[in-house]
Amino acid sequence: MKTKISLVLLGLGLVAGSAYAGAVAEPLPVSNELNLTAPDQSGMWSFGVTAVLMQPTNKSFDYANTATGEFGTVNGVAPTGEVDHHRVDEGYDWWFGADITYAFPGYGRDVTLAYEGLHGTDNADTRVDTLGNPSSGAMHSSFSGQGYLTAEGETDTNYDAGDLLLGQKIDVGERVRLHPFMGVRYAHIEVNDTGNYTGGSHLDFDPAGLPIVLSQTENSWLDNTFNGVGPRLGSDAQINLGQGFSLRGRLGLSALIGSHSIDNAVHITRYNADGTFNSEGTTTISDQSETRVIPEIDGRLGLNYTYTFNSGMALGVEAGWQATNYFNVITDQPSLDDSFGRANQNNPQNNGPNEHYDDTSNFGVQGPYARIQLDLA
Repeated sequence: MKTKISLVLLGLGLVAGSAYAGAVAEPLPVSNELNLTAPDQSGMWSFGVTAVLMQPTNKSFDYANTATGEFGTVNGVAPTGEVDHHRVDEGYDWWFGADITYAFPGYGRDVTLAYEGLHGTDNADTRVDTLGNPSSGAMHSSFSGQGYLTAEGETDTNYDAGDLLLGQKIDVGERVRLHPFMGVRYAHIEVNDTGNYTGGSHLDFDPAGLPIVLSQTENSWLDNTFNGVGPRLGSDAQINLGQGFSLRGRLGLSALIGSHSIDNAVHITRYNADGTFNSEGTTTISDQSETRVIPEIDGRLGLNYTYTFNSGMALGVEAGWQATNYFNVITDQPSLDDSFGRANQNNPQNNGPNEHYDDTSNFGVQGPYARIQLDLA
């Protein structure tokens, strides 16, 4: 049995859940008219697990720069320097999700609790053969601007999201099922960019006032963290193709309010000529927190096959592509493009590139997914 609903009720019925919950229901009605109906379903539990091979699409971490040419105007001659950026390009990592849905007896309503998470690490390294000024082809830390022989960059990505959603199934004609939903989402996003550098040098003076050259290493980082919660809405859609196959998609939107913090620091260690420890120090360039509202959009499109064992059990498998994007949630590391001619290379705090955080970028992930779901009445 199905209950007809009006377009007005459809517009007001955005309450949330999983499009796949309660898959064991009465067949869609055969009709020559385009009717909107809510399926009369039995009470049912649905358990889903999703594996996604995801690649972050946020801005790559620029951990070091190799400079050639001259920086700064000399005797009226414009700068000719060029900077080669060394970046950490993030690859694919496994992202896992799980959800549980209860479909209430009656006219197509359900409630869903869902989780998804991505945790991955990517790195890159480079080296040069000489230290020196920019015109010599020297390499510099993107944090301090100081010169080194080796550099290694690492990006750690941690993403977790949870949804509590209420939904309403709506059949449109004989082959299409919509599932508008509404609820709340919590998200934790942390992107930690770290640079490790060796082979640097520092001119110092011994107790007698004589100049000495110390070797130097650097460990620096920029850590972005966001924790937020807010409303979520959207809709699933299902087009039945016959023989258990269907085309399924989802579009979701969220607006999360929460705390965004950045921790940006440079830690330098210096050693004597014989390799013994001389000194170390940490310069905290920024350690701040603020409240932000972060919009989010996500979608997926896949092909599903569901086998119905009996009126109370079905098993579905699905594969497709999905993407998620959080807007302007990552504070970018300032660029060193124009810093060589104006920054004091021995003092990360002096008029360097790390004082201003004007640019932000998105945090996004995308990739193929596979899903399996068990429905039990």
